[in-house]
Amino acid sequence: MIKSAGIIPVRRRNYATPIGEQEFFVTPLIRKSIEDGLAAVGSPAKGAKVLDIGAGECPLRSSLEAIGFFYQSLDIQQNSQGSIDYIARIDQKLPEALLSSCGFDLLLITEVLEHVPDWEAAFANISALLKPGGKCIITVPFFYMLHEEPFDYWRPTVHALRYFATSKGLDVIDARRNGDGWEVLGTLLCSTSVYRRRKGVTAYLAVAPIWLAHKLLKWFFMSRVLQPVVELQMRYYTGNYFLLSKKCV
Repeated sequence: MIKSAGIIPVRRRNYATPIGEQEFFVTPLIRKSIEDGLAAVGSPAKGAKVLDIGAGECPLRSSLEAIGFFYQSLDIQQNSQGSIDYIARIDQKLPEALLSSCGFDLLLITEVLEHVPDWEAAFANISALLKPGGKCIITVPFFYMLHEEPFDYWRPTVHALRYFATSKGLDVIDARRNGDGWEVLGTLLCSTSVYRRRKGVTAYLAVAPIWLAHKLLKWFFMSRVLQPVVELQMRYYTGNYFLLSKKCV
């Protein structure tokens, strides 16, 4: 029997170390998207503010402060360090304290929107929080296991993201589908495990070659030996990257 390898029990503390094998292929892609987005935004002006939406354990705080942003965070619950500035949902009425400090130069929304049920309200709030000309970096999965259940609602396409962004007055500066066939199949392999349905020698002998083949295939994909020379094309991809900008009045 091939089963899901399980959900991720904790929220990520950084984008350098995958949380389990399930994250082996997607974490580097997310990290590169964030790096590319920040590079495109460029060096912040003095006093520029960033709001990390769905910040969790605030893994990007130190790097954002290092490049000159004044960092603030929002999430639906306080984290283990007590460092979340605003406790709220991005798709509901925002706290007055947050609204009074609106005009953010940058919003960062990484691997969050799949957990947000009301995108109409969420993108309206995103637009309201940005100052004219402000930027928003978004990453959200497309091919990825269920996680943080039952609060896992969407696997949006690039077209869904573009629609909701532009409907709220946001320009799409850059959009990318992350991951090719290697990353998709590798993520699938790393998110499954092989088990016996029944006890006994016959069941063991039947499952042993499948278990071994699964292990070898997983090792083969994770070793990346053929990725530099062989391209696997498919219409699936692992995740979305968007860089948005609020229209200047």
